[in-house]
Amino acid sequence: MRVGIVGDKDRAAAWEKHLRPLTAVHEVVITPDISDLDDVDACILLDDSTTKLHTLAESIRLGLHSYLVSTLPTDEKQLKSIYHLAQESDVRVQFSHWPTISPASQWMKQQLPKPGFIQVIREHSHISFSENRLRFTQSWMDETAWIVKWMNMATHRIEARHIIPGSADSGLHIYLKFENGASASLFYLVSGTEDRHRRLVSSSSLLLDCNANRQTVKKTHMGENQRLTVESQTFDATQSAALSANLFFKAIKLKKETAFTAYDALKTSQVVNNIRNILKMQVQ
Repeated sequence: MRVGIVGDKDRAAAWEKHLRPLTAVHEVVITPDISDLDDVDACILLDDSTTKLHTLAESIRLGLHSYLVSTLPTDEKQLKSIYHLAQESDVRVQFSHWPTISPASQWMKQQLPKPGFIQVIREHSHISFSENRLRFTQSWMDETAWIVKWMNMATHRIEARHIIPGSADSGLHIYLKFENGASASLFYLVSGTEDRHRRLVSSSSLLLDCNANRQTVKKTHMGENQRLTVESQTFDATQSAALSANLFFKAIKLKKETAFTAYDALKTSQVVNNIRNILKMQVQ
């Protein structure tokens, strides 16, 4: 497969190193502009600009399997267009949603494909986290996307509220109920006593407890003789980019869904925008 990487030359060079070990890739072309690409099978777009979805749409129109490496977009109208365009063009589209694509999350999803409950707890201390609206918003959106992707069900109920009155960017709690009866909770606080980031996923017989900061997962389940069995796994988050590229090319080869599809991004945008509207009403 001949692959094009579009973006800043230093970032592109770093991504080219991730592609070298992959047998699916036999040649890599690096260019700052998508219009310069010629005769490639797939494209990796390194783009965090406000026009990234326009560039992605252009790549799809060229008939290229496309992987957008950026913060997760939430423009519902544009994402709906991207989704339908990809369907019509029969190309694979992947978004770089790192919480989903991380080795720890991929392993957890294999262990428990259909959880009954998910809880995310994230706290920052004042020392390590300066109140930055964009970062705060991006963080809770990423966690929401992680939940929505894993549950893979329509949301039946959405609740959201600010934890600290009068402060829209210091903390929030989100509760999601899905059509199959499963539920999820996100607690995010900037003014915590310590830095912690836990993702818990459970069913009637299994609990997965992930320390996202350390990328460790504790698996608890009922073993023989009705005794609780606890196992631990440690993962290397530095391998996320290489893993994401491998998942992308594997999806192309097998003609299957990518790790985080245009439809996943669209579903997430719908939930995120509903949460935004709920929170906006609370500060009016």
